Amino acid sequence: MDAQLGQLEGVLPLRVMAALGALTPDRAFGVTELRLRADLPVTVTHRGEVFYLSSVGGLTPICDRPVTLSAGELEAVFHALCRDSLYARAEEIANGFVTYRGCRAGLCGEAVREAGRVVGFRRLSAINLRIAREHKGVAKELLSHVLEDGALRATLLAAPPGCGKTTMLRDLCRLLSLRRYRVAVIDERSEIAGEPGRRFDLAATDVLSGLPKAVGMEMALRTLAPQVMVIDELGDEQEVQGLLNCLNAGVPVVASCHAATLEQLGRRPQVRRLLKAGALERVVLLEGERLGEIQAVYEVGDVDDQAAWRGADRARERRSGLLEFA
Repeated sequence: MDAQLGQLEGVLPLRVMAALGALTPDRAFGVTELRLRADLPVTVTHRGEVFYLSSVGGLTPICDRPVTLSAGELEAVFHALCRDSLYARAEEIANGFVTYRGCRAGLCGEAVREAGRVVGFRRLSAINLRIAREHKGVAKELLSHVLEDGALRATLLAAPPGCGKTTMLRDLCRLLSLRRYRVAVIDERSEIAGEPGRRFDLAATDVLSGLPKAVGMEMALRTLAPQVMVIDELGDEQEVQGLLNCLNAGVPVVASCHAATLEQLGRRPQVRRLLKAGALERVVLLEGERLGEIQAVYEVGDVDDQAAWRGADRARERRSGLLEFA
């Protein structure tokens, strides 16, 4: 059984685990998502393609003898992911997911709202398990852009969901640490480093987990004396302010953000605020089709003009060298 899939033992029904256990090692290692839907076939994302999980073992593109789960079984999986304590996971659930041993489980169903705020879900219809993996060496090219001539560059890593941003950041932490840089990762949902006792190999990286990224960045500045900070999925204004505080303290940040193109990034207010403040030096767009492959790298100037983003984005086929624009 693949080690990462094996962590789901005791969470998934036995017949699902048996079908996953029948996969060859190469096939199992390529599994990045497992989608469970009530009374519908279980599907698996394998190296970017979707397959059905067969009840006789293996993956098939045809819905023939698929593994299925009942609504009751799906609810049992949810409670197991929460370790039978919905209260302890209330904040995560309100945001539509649960983290389990470094894997994020996205929730789909009927939202429960109180005072206009989502507080949970009932009658779950689907759970999407994103399988966290370790790919050592995958961030070598990214490292050459973050660390240049001995200087650490504040960098934003952009790609659509599911293109390996977290995996890249995980390996980048390891590579920087091996080069004797003091790296602090603010791992709010334990997705970069994994959970205590089941950590991925980040070498001598300092990990702050289980607290909001904005709080973690401030705490790391006060107590860890980092030379570079790493965060995943840049989000709200508090996180933007936290990143600006790091900049003002002389600590560059490497962060990730959802976007497929430079133009899409330019429409995100928090990104534009960082750019105008000079908190970022480079934007790296991932290819998306092959893990670790970079589509383009942009030097960041004053990009207050939206047309500059569009012009740079049209030039992204130039994959060699750095693209400067202002």
